[in-house]
Amino acid sequence: MAALLDLLINNPAIILTIGAAVTLVAPRHLASPILLVFTAASAVKLYSLGLGEYGAITLFGEQLTTVRLDMTSRLFAVVFHIAAALNIIYGWGTRDRGQNFATLAYPAAALGGVMAGDLITLFIWWEIAAITSVLLVWAPGTRATYISGMRYLSIQILSGVLLLAGIVLLYRETNSFVFAEIGLRDADGAIKLSALFMFIAFGIKAAFPLLHNWVQDAYPKSTINGTIILSIFTTKLAVYSLVRGFPGQTELVYIGAVMTIFPIFFALIENDLRKVLTYSINNQVGFMVCAIGLGAINGAVGYAFGNIIFEGLLFMALGAAMYRTGTSKATELGGLYKTMPMTMVLCIIGALSISAFPGTLGFVVKGMIIEGAAGFNLWIWLTLLFASAGVLEHAGIKIPYFTFFAHDSGKRPKDAPLGMLVAMVLGAAMCLGFGVYPDPLYALLPDQEAVAKYHAYSAYHIVEQLQLLLWAVLAFAVLVLCKWYPAEVPSTNLDTDWLYRVPGRSFITWASGASRATWISLWGIFTGRLQAVMARIYSVHGPEGQMSRSWPIGFMALWTAILLAFVLVLSLRA
Repeated sequence: MAALLDLLINNPAIILTIGAAVTLVAPRHLASPILLVFTAASAVKLYSLGLGEYGAITLFGEQLTTVRLDMTSRLFAVVFHIAAALNIIYGWGTRDRGQNFATLAYPAAALGGVMAGDLITLFIWWEIAAITSVLLVWAPGTRATYISGMRYLSIQILSGVLLLAGIVLLYRETNSFVFAEIGLRDADGAIKLSALFMFIAFGIKAAFPLLHNWVQDAYPKSTINGTIILSIFTTKLAVYSLVRGFPGQTELVYIGAVMTIFPIFFALIENDLRKVLTYSINNQVGFMVCAIGLGAINGAVGYAFGNIIFEGLLFMALGAAMYRTGTSKATELGGLYKTMPMTMVLCIIGALSISAFPGTLGFVVKGMIIEGAAGFNLWIWLTLLFASAGVLEHAGIKIPYFTFFAHDSGKRPKDAPLGMLVAMVLGAAMCLGFGVYPDPLYALLPDQEAVAKYHAYSAYHIVEQLQLLLWAVLAFAVLVLCKWYPAEVPSTNLDTDWLYRVPGRSFITWASGASRATWISLWGIFTGRLQAVMARIYSVHGPEGQMSRSWPIGFMALWTAILLAFVLVLSLRA
């Protein structure tokens, strides 16, 4: 009982979960205040907990640690609370019970996952995150969102199954459920099957290349507020898990580098700006994954913190434009600066930050990753520089340009509602505040020795970044003026998911038909043989069979005599 009480009292994720449950029975108009109150209560509990382990329980003889607060998990816990609060304020007044429940239950699951001290606790929260997040995909209530949500849920459950398989195999190897560094290879350099399963499980949630399509498939189909919430927690929970389980894993450097590059090209030709930002998620997580492989853990977790703020701000600004106009298509937007000036300014701040302009949050966190890459490999460093320029093109310029400028769409909506503006102002304030004075953020980073050696505003960093950004801006201007920039046209762009959604579906349909035909054929052969055997048995034992005939008395007397003679012989031998 004491252990259960400790679990309930000292776990901020439980507080958030209770708050989410309360909204299911509370009056709808009180949902937003209730969510904010429970978020504040959870933040207070987090603040009151010192670094250490809490909520230890024994399950089937195994010691589990449900809450582990160290420098890494605390940073994620802090930014998850900030994000949850901003999302609640942004969606203030939402009356949909399912969406209100998921607005806090989903962050609660992500929070529980990053604070998990053992793999069983991680798995439980991992699955809860999958189930609660799909509620946001289903929130619009259309057939398209239902189908997309089922695909999303299937992929997330697959991740959970792989994670569980890896946990079981790892327990057989180590006899422990402690969530610590796993490593992909054993002492002999061979890949461990348990680690491989968990690596892929984390990779699915982190949207590794070829495993990334669920982001573009599901996120843009949610509600305005739902898309913002979805953009934050799942991939960052995966980033944390990679930090904890596979720090310094060289394979992550190359996976992350690929992740930073390929989404840029899809984003440049995409017309739906919300989908552009989902490709930006892949790109941004790529920087974090690369940093984990480099061993630049401060860069990985610091960039995760910053990305949640500035990319969330971009999603909010675009969501506000969509709320007022009913669309997020570049071909249907433009000219909104005339009637939505505050939203425009806040969007530009987010764009500057994600592009890592000096004086913004993005600048003070991205430099740690670029610096780590420079010391690893020239080509990786050049790749990340190119990807940084690409971020400016598809997120830093494309989002504000096509939303608020470009051609005049003729739409003259009012500026964003008060709740949306408040949330965006708070996000923008953090982008600028941490950009000018990053010390409070740096104090949260796990490796304080590395922090002491890093100087964000060195002349080298500033000049390098300004050169990169100015050349990228010049390239964009030349492409637009020369009409070489990809035109925004209503279209559906094919991604690698086409391989399993079209040829894959055709193959499954063919395989299902072929297996059905094979089964019918084999079943026909089996039943034919069975009928032949039964017919033979029937011919012998049936009413007209040999065994059913009436035999003559003399014949029966003969068999009786033979049997008695046999018995007599046996008795004489005895």
